[in-house]
Amino acid sequence: MRLSLASLLAILCVSCSTTPPPSPTPPPPPTPPLSPEATAVFARAEAPGPGAALVVNLDAFEALGLAGKGPTMQQLASVSTAIMSQLSTAEGSEGQFFARGAVVSALLRDWAKWPGLRRIAFLVPSDRVLADGAGVLPQVAVGALAVDEGSPDNAQLLSAVVALVRAAAVEVTREGADPRVVLQGQDVCVVGKELGFPVCVRPRRGLILFGTPTALGALEALPPVTAPAAAPGEAPLLLGLRVDLGAKGRARLAFTGRDAVRLALHVEGTTAKDIAMAESLVKKALTDYDAHQAEVRQRIATGLSEVQRSIAQDPAAPATLKQAATGLTADRVVDEKGYWAQARQSVQVSSTQDSLSLSLTVPAGAVKDMSEQMASGGTPVALVGIMAAIAIPNFIKFQARAKQSEAKMNLKAAYVAQRAYVMEKDRLGRTFEEIGFAPEPGRRYTYCMGKQCLPCDRKDCKVAPEPSPCQGLTTLGKSANDNFSICAYGNVDSDAAWDVWVIDKSGEPENLSNDME
Repeated sequence: MRLSLASLLAILCVSCSTTPPPSPTPPPPPTPPLSPEATAVFARAEAPGPGAALVVNLDAFEALGLAGKGPTMQQLASVSTAIMSQLSTAEGSEGQFFARGAVVSALLRDWAKWPGLRRIAFLVPSDRVLADGAGVLPQVAVGALAVDEGSPDNAQLLSAVVALVRAAAVEVTREGADPRVVLQGQDVCVVGKELGFPVCVRPRRGLILFGTPTALGALEALPPVTAPAAAPGEAPLLLGLRVDLGAKGRARLAFTGRDAVRLALHVEGTTAKDIAMAESLVKKALTDYDAHQAEVRQRIATGLSEVQRSIAQDPAAPATLKQAATGLTADRVVDEKGYWAQARQSVQVSSTQDSLSLSLTVPAGAVKDMSEQMASGGTPVALVGIMAAIAIPNFIKFQARAKQSEAKMNLKAAYVAQRAYVMEKDRLGRTFEEIGFAPEPGRRYTYCMGKQCLPCDRKDCKVAPEPSPCQGLTTLGKSANDNFSICAYGNVDSDAAWDVWVIDKSGEPENLSNDME
């Protein structure tokens, strides 16, 4: 027996020595450089400077295995379609916009002609937003698509972009408008009297730009810049966002990665008070997260103990099930492979008087799992869930804040009307009609002064039963020097809570009960 075993081992050893080693996997071909025109635009997007820029590096995403250039667009479009479909129930034109957006995203998802797309950028290469407000963004922003110069699909890509721009233009114009596509030099432009300005697509070698003619011309007239040089061994940029608000400060958010993915946020140039407040909010969010996770684990541990005891006492339960139940832990239920715990441990927060830095790392194992899911043709459910969980609640909060602006604006108008009445009559007005305050129709809020209330009149708005949320908040003295207060209440997110605002002689609206919290 020993002889036979020795002989077998000898044969195996000879076999090992004579079998040639497997050929090494050839390295992937080097990524071709971007065209000079595309290089210049993306250098501008990544370099520090006034305005803002968002960059998505699809080459780097592909190298990580998160998706090929075509599947990347399809995966992002799938997420976008799901989110906008849910948001399509918003009121009025907002709901129509998101319904149309969901259809456009679905078209992108189903259209497979994206193999030549390399990078995506949105640039606001000026500080006009600071002077003119956010309304100027459509006039100064530029989008950029870097593509492979020799890709046979780029002509179709350009045609698709033009068609999507035209479809989007129909949505942002009023009913009965006549947007049309015209050729202006090399630009393909959407022109319509309701747009206010044309929106154009400008092809360049290995690059497609889109924006207004003014914005496109201003971008191409800027002097060239050199993109920040990468340090040796530095992980490539996956996604970057920078904002320069001049005296108000600067911020940069960057996702980088070669195996693991690191998120880094850096804010600087703001006041020490703002930095301290931001750091306090971040640390509170982390504390709240830790407390929530501790409560989750405690409840899971209790439930796990009950299930384990039941299975152990069940004579009909298979032995393999009992073994699996014995080996299961609360940590593995909540965080199967420990990725969330690793990401939490990686969080770093630091600050100086005028800057704040925050970073966290998604471990390489999580990135690899995500890559394998996408390689098998599936969209990572966790990724879609996380993005939806972030996007939808924040959009709802954004909508609620926009609705709150009605109360602040109308309360200030009522305050001005009351002050003007006092100056003219030397006494306080007793009713809204008396002081000449008449808010626009379509109100979400009910406004109260003294014993009078103007109920909301927007479709589906709610008027509270007695006692009113404004009861006791509508002071109205007798003489011109006495204090007065005007109250507004409404429901901005369809729950049971009321959003209550009051303005008095100070002239500044105060939110006494925030419906968003």
